[in-house]
Amino acid sequence: MTTVVDLLRTRRPSAAGLLGAALVSMLLAGCARESGIGLHGQTTAQLEEDRAKCLPFVQAHTDAGADLAEAACLIARGYRAPLSIAQGPSRIGYLYVEKRGEAPGMLTDFQACQVEAFKTPMPVIPDTDTSGIFSNLWAKFFPRGMTSKPPSPDDWVLKYFGDCLTRRGYAVSGVSRYQ
Repeated sequence: MTTVVDLLRTRRPSAAGLLGAALVSMLLAGCARESGIGLHGQTTAQLEEDRAKCLPFVQAHTDAGADLAEAACLIARGYRAPLSIAQGPSRIGYLYVEKRGEAPGMLTDFQACQVEAFKTPMPVIPDTDTSGIFSNLWAKFFPRGMTSKPPSPDDWVLKYFGDCLTRRGYAVSGVSRYQ
């Protein structure tokens, strides 16, 4: 990373060059943590070594998907890895859970909760019945109020996924949607 910064400084010694060097170094530092895996006292070299050790587990559980199997293996090894939930090729969101048992058991729970999240029907949110000219007109333009918007089906799937894992005894945190 210092070589990139040095190159930028030698080509543009002005303030703009220093700003560019700082921007590049921040971008490179951001890419290093792009995976979202939290290190709890481990080094990045140890993370790569543990990922290599998880490869046989991931290959043995191809039905679960590589992301989910790797996350279960890394969580079992003490990392904080994101659990992604996706429908087909589109990713919906992710969340984090605390370690609870061994990787095969956790993977079974993760798969079961994904299935349950997609099979749970979305609740019907009834609109309130209003009376009067102004309130009736207002309700037609803003059926759920002016500032709120109804949750999307993806929001409900992510919520149900987290709720299922919580019922199974996992401590769920960091529930987030992909943008």
